Amino acid sequence: MKIRNVLLAALLVLVLAGTAVAADTIKIGVYLPLTGRTAFGGQLELEGVQMAHKEVPELLGKKVELIVVDNKTEKVEAANAVKRLVE
Repeated sequence: MKIRNVLLAALLVLVLAGTAVAADTIKIGVYLPLTGRTAFGGQLELEGVQMAHKEVPELLGKKVELIVVDNKTEKVEAANAVKRLVE
């Protein structure tokens, strides 16, 4: 599961790289359950994403910044977390 998430994060970096041409920083939203009943899995996924970010902190000469939000394993908070990422 970690490998899949790392690959997904890498794919997101490549997709978003084209949309951030003018920016010096590529921002990637990381939406995970870091608290609540599924927090253990979310923590493991976050570690995988952070490991990939440590290996590849830049892409196409631009700094990659992770924006981590916790969906708290709750529907209402999950919607709020998505709104925070979109803004």
